[in-house]
Amino acid sequence: MAEVQVKTVEPMAVLCLPFTGPYDQTGEKVDEVIAWLLRAGHPYSGAPFAIYYDDPEKVAADKLRAEVCLPVEEKCEGDFEVARKEVPGCEVACAVHVGPYDAIKPLYGEIFAWIQQNGYKPVAELGCREVFKKILGDVDTAAELETEIQVPVVKA
Repeated sequence: MAEVQVKTVEPMAVLCLPFTGPYDQTGEKVDEVIAWLLRAGHPYSGAPFAIYYDDPEKVAADKLRAEVCLPVEEKCEGDFEVARKEVPGCEVACAVHVGPYDAIKPLYGEIFAWIQQNGYKPVAELGCREVFKKILGDVDTAAELETEIQVPVVKA
């Protein structure tokens, strides 16, 4: 069983790229946002993350809604694809996955079971977040990837 904890995530300014479709395109979308930001000459100030708004067990892959986000501290101009927004702060139930992205799914089940067993309920409209703490480029192999799963929660 994963070690799940509750912590507060502060609000943050991000550049985000919304997309619709299979969640396995997240890595490609993160690369797009990082490349855009670097071309524009703006630094980013934290780990990239994705927000997933739909349950892939209940929504068709081509209808899944998500955003990839890069925290930024300074104002920067977006274009038609990249928007600047404020991601709200919240309490999250979270756990860390080390290893390839395609092995993350079971951790979601463990987190949602923990939420129910510990008197919390998910805040569905805020989506579930995957914070990419170590990405390819930072590490050499998929076995070294580090992703924190965050599920916004409130006390039930």
